[in-house]
Amino acid sequence: MNLVQLLKFALGGLWRQKVRTALTLVGVSVGTCALAFSVSLGLGLRAFIDTEFKGREDFWRVVVRVDEPPPDESTIPPDKIVVRGSMSDERRARIREALVDRYQSTRAPRAAKLLTPDKLDAIAHIPGVAEVRTYRTGDGRLWIDTSEKPAGALSVSGRLDELAPRLLVGRVPASPDAEEIVVSEYVLYQLGIHDDADIEGAIGRVVKLDVGGVRQNPSLALARALLGQRPPEELTRGQIQVLEKLTAALPKKIGAFDLSAAEQIELQKLLVPPTEPSEDRPGESGKTASGTFRICGVVRRLTREERKKTTPLDSWELSQGDVFLPPTTGDRLFGKLPWQKEGGFYSADVRVTPGGDLPGTVAQIEALGFRTHSGAKWFAAAKREVTLIAAGLNLFALIALFVASVGITNTLVTSVVERTREIGILRAVGATRGQVMGLFLTEGALIGCAGAVFGLALAFGLTIWADKWVQSLIAGQMDGQKMLSTTIFVFPAWLWAVSVCFAVAVTTLAALYPARRAAQIHPIEALRYG
Repeated sequence: MNLVQLLKFALGGLWRQKVRTALTLVGVSVGTCALAFSVSLGLGLRAFIDTEFKGREDFWRVVVRVDEPPPDESTIPPDKIVVRGSMSDERRARIREALVDRYQSTRAPRAAKLLTPDKLDAIAHIPGVAEVRTYRTGDGRLWIDTSEKPAGALSVSGRLDELAPRLLVGRVPASPDAEEIVVSEYVLYQLGIHDDADIEGAIGRVVKLDVGGVRQNPSLALARALLGQRPPEELTRGQIQVLEKLTAALPKKIGAFDLSAAEQIELQKLLVPPTEPSEDRPGESGKTASGTFRICGVVRRLTREERKKTTPLDSWELSQGDVFLPPTTGDRLFGKLPWQKEGGFYSADVRVTPGGDLPGTVAQIEALGFRTHSGAKWFAAAKREVTLIAAGLNLFALIALFVASVGITNTLVTSVVERTREIGILRAVGATRGQVMGLFLTEGALIGCAGAVFGLALAFGLTIWADKWVQSLIAGQMDGQKMLSTTIFVFPAWLWAVSVCFAVAVTTLAALYPARRAAQIHPIEALRYG
């Protein structure tokens, strides 16, 4: 029996059992469709995660922050953290830790391990790091000639290109050392520029900016002592100038007050300003630095809803700031403050080259003793969830294909019983056991091949419809962000080939038992059958 005769007999046997073969074929088609559909979805979701994460600039950012040093328990009086009572060691340890935390909360925090220039340089030289951005921040006070009151403003210096989408008028500073600043619309409102038509007129205006301990300035402290608790914004230019003059003259006029010598000494101690900031609270010295700049741009203030959508990877300095200076100009201004002389930073924005080893970069930065925020953990978690979902879908598809294989076994076992006489004739005319066995294995393989083709065609058709539906669902969850992926289902060429081969392998294995049973039938007994 040659190959052509084998195929002819196999097709003839399947055709004589048209209904049973068709039902079995439907089962194989559904199983193959489910398997191909689930694998395509799993591949597509993994590709979707890769594209949506790695295709966005923010994914390649690592925000580095300094950690507050742990409390030094050796400096705490033992009686303040002694734990009394009979309790387990675990509870005693927890209570003692709570006592330490409570004691530390009443003391000035210890100085953190800042990101010094040498640390920043070490991070910049990590393989794959393209850029390290830093921002200086501090309380600020902005003056303009036409306003009676200054505007209180959080001042920020650093790379300002990310402000461009928020510009209402103007531009960002032309160069890192330009004597230009960008201000928020709220700052202009504080300065008396209220109408929309007047905002554009603010471009080019010269302003004076004070940064540093403006909220701890001795003159403002004196104002609060004389007038009660009042925000600095309520003081006019003239009032601030008078208070500063009075603060400077008061130590020299102590003798004019009706005070004893001892009382004059105590008052003198209160009026002596600190010459340098304290180690733990540097900004409380009240020292300020001033500069004159030209407004080159005005940005809109972020709404509450927009602030809620920010992530740890977003630059909080740019989202919270009111006055923005270019990096070199800002370094010169902030460098005049005593606590900024060493140039340390509390955070840094590290940009990794797209396509680089983000997890490896994060690990090296953390090895330097700093805390990091990046998309690496979110990416790994998303990949893990997608893998679990795909595995579950594939399991159900395999179950469907297994059920179909049981149907094939049942079909061919029944066929062996019904075709016992035919098998006997084949054996009588010279067919070997191997050829009889091959006949039934071929029938199983034909069912698998046909079912796989129909199943793949059905799966591909379903993905065309399902792709649009799934994309619409995902787009609705992206808060207005543009989706970078063009498809959720992936149908590579190898999936077609593997699906057909897998289905044929399963159905052929399902036909193995009835094929062996047919091959073992004795020709004489088969001829007597029926």
